[in-house]
Amino acid sequence: MKPPDPRKSTYVFASGKKGEGKSYYCRAWFDSYPFDRLVIDVTGDIRDDLRNDGVEFTDLDPMAIPTRFPSSLREDQPYVTCVMVPDMGSPTALDDMDRAIGLCLRGKGRPSQLWVDEWGAVTTANKTPPNARRVLHHGRHHDLSFVAACPRPKDIDTLTIAQADLVATWRTPNHYDRDTIANAIGYDPGEFTRENNQLRDHRYTLFDATEGQLYIMPALPRRRAGINPYMPLPA
Repeated sequence: MKPPDPRKSTYVFASGKKGEGKSYYCRAWFDSYPFDRLVIDVTGDIRDDLRNDGVEFTDLDPMAIPTRFPSSLREDQPYVTCVMVPDMGSPTALDDMDRAIGLCLRGKGRPSQLWVDEWGAVTTANKTPPNARRVLHHGRHHDLSFVAACPRPKDIDTLTIAQADLVATWRTPNHYDRDTIANAIGYDPGEFTRENNQLRDHRYTLFDATEGQLYIMPALPRRRAGINPYMPLPA
């Protein structure tokens, strides 16, 4: 398995219990992406982490989402990282997140990465808002790379899993969630459950859709300040 070319669209889905490592995995993809990036940060935890790590970003106001992806004003840094923390108590929270997602749908030749850390707050098994639906159906035509994470795969639009190039799964106690993942990737649910039950100490399974192969992966290495982050893929 080769690390993907960041200029080409890659879709990644990560799920598992809280604290197992899925957000850490998504952060590795974020850190290693060299072009424009947008994070929909439902909990606000990612924004805090980026600040603590000294990562420069533009904080998008959910009440005043721009109509275009912000441009860099620095010659030494042509790409922009944006973070949008929605007010989940607002009646417009879902629409606010979906309008922010639409900023990444810019057409060919303008690669960007969208990371939604709580994808279940944006889409459910029964309803997916317009721009999120566009991401799932034809985001690749916009040179978009997409990273989504959630704890309960059963409750989301399963096209998220079916469209993913890589599906990373940490320990998943609920059999409905395991079956949802297995069925979406075309893997035997019983065998998927057996593999998942073996996971301990932040290990995870990684399904490569191109190869049709499921790997058992070791826990991710600790991030180190000043070191160009790794791509979380096996050699």
